[in-house]
Amino acid sequence: MKTALFLFAFMAFGKMGYCQQVKQSIDYQYFRDDKSYYAFELFKNSNNGMDDQLMINFTSNSSFKKIEKIYVKAGEVELRLKFKVREETVKSDNPEQKFYPIVFNGKDLENKKLPCNAQIIFKLDNGTSYSLPFSTCNVIEFIAKN
Repeated sequence: MKTALFLFAFMAFGKMGYCQQVKQSIDYQYFRDDKSYYAFELFKNSNNGMDDQLMINFTSNSSFKKIEKIYVKAGEVELRLKFKVREETVKSDNPEQKFYPIVFNGKDLENKKLPCNAQIIFKLDNGTSYSLPFSTCNVIEFIAKN
């Protein structure tokens, strides 16, 4: 009886540990000063079944409705990411922050052969563009391992 109870507890803890590893973080970058804050979190959701799909949660305290374009730029090389809006709500304790969850195909980065040190540029519908550091090599390495 003790063995069965121990086995059940071990399986339950293993299942909980596995469930928490669904979101695999790849990168997080942000910019903050006295007036503005913007950031992105790049991750993969391993339970969605789409191997090459990567997700970004873009956050900003500016007023915008949507992201019009996303570019990855390294020197003179520029790649426009094709993305879709994810149908999910990102929650925050800060009501000033607006979130924009998107999904894109990670193979687009791999096929373009961009240098490692790049910038990701989010162009918003209000005319504002935000630029943050972006390591294409980390993303490509992550895709290769998974």
